[in-house]
Amino acid sequence: MARTLCIALLLWGGAAWADGAAVDDARLGASAAAVHATLDRAGKAGLPADLLADKVREGLAKGVAPARIAAVVAGLADALGRARAEAQPLVGGAPPPGLLKAIVEAHAAGAGASDVATILRAGGRERAVEVLTDLLQRGYPVGVAARTVAAVAAHKAAALDRVVGEAERLRAVDGASPADALDALARANAQGLGLDHAAQLLRHGGDGSDDAHGPNRETSGVRGPRSGGVAAPGKGKGRP
Repeated sequence: MARTLCIALLLWGGAAWADGAAVDDARLGASAAAVHATLDRAGKAGLPADLLADKVREGLAKGVAPARIAAVVAGLADALGRARAEAQPLVGGAPPPGLLKAIVEAHAAGAGASDVATILRAGGRERAVEVLTDLLQRGYPVGVAARTVAAVAAHKAAALDRVVGEAERLRAVDGASPADALDALARANAQGLGLDHAAQLLRHGGDGSDDAHGPNRETSGVRGPRSGGVAAPGKGKGRP
């Protein structure tokens, strides 16, 4: 039920998440009391009530039924609370609203708490979690996606903006599977190479041998130094 509500709030669209005071709108009707109670509880709990208020306005603007708005906003408040509980021990202080929003969206896309924690422990923050969400929405496997994003965030956070594009290029140009594309990016990152060198590592073994997709390629567990410790699930493809 909670995940259904999270998905619903994302499907409303819009990314304003603007500052908002108390929501007073006659269109809420009998649901106004429930909405205000949720915002009050969130504010007292130290959650970003402005995110909830903006979601109310968004729902009203899109003509969503008031009862549905109340349910979705309550679900979002619960999701923000869980996101804070996950993030706070790992970020050294109160997590910013943007990070909480990113975590909620990552969970709605299929990431588990351990996947988000992998990224936060590596020093990744809002942008890194957003990249994870983008990968999951494109069909990349969650475990290897989280480990790859975490590795890039820990090594060179500025390269995060290139992860999705490079992975998609490896799939389109080199015919890589989603897991193999991320594995190649992780190995390029681990070796201190630019992500644009991942195609070379995809075609050849990390030591220059042509075995990246051959019978010697490990397919489970944590891979050795050549892989940067990132394992791609399942069997690799045949050599190109």
